[in-house]
Amino acid sequence: MGNFEFLIPIVLFGVIGWIVHTAVTSSRHKAQLKATAEFQSKILEKMGSAKDFGEFLETDGGRRFMGSLTIEGPSAKTRIVRSAEQAMICLSIGIGFLLLGSWFGEHRNDLMVIGTIVTACGIGLLISCGSSFFLSKSFGLFDQPDGRKPL
Repeated sequence: MGNFEFLIPIVLFGVIGWIVHTAVTSSRHKAQLKATAEFQSKILEKMGSAKDFGEFLETDGGRRFMGSLTIEGPSAKTRIVRSAEQAMICLSIGIGFLLLGSWFGEHRNDLMVIGTIVTACGIGLLISCGSSFFLSKSFGLFDQPDGRKPL
């Protein structure tokens, strides 16, 4: 193996970007959950008795309220599309490294090894995406409107 010093800034930039993306997404989700929980607890505090709560649940607003007490997850279609996006990104980056390895002689082996690994990851993701598609279709997961799961 040769020297990989030229990859340090690229990897460092990628890791910092991933950390920032994860932190922003997490804080946004946390704030949304907190606001929803506060709203729901205030509504529940307004109920005077179990009879009032039962009557409330029989209204359209009560049904919508109970529907909001679910954890929303991505649907099968959304997860498959995300997997396909990741596969395309890996394949593009891997092929890019393979092309760079064929053009630059001094880092040829390093670039070819990295390109081969990343391309193989992309191919693996595509295979996973395809198998998830066929399994989801056979289980009828595409018939569901979203990925809501009851609490």
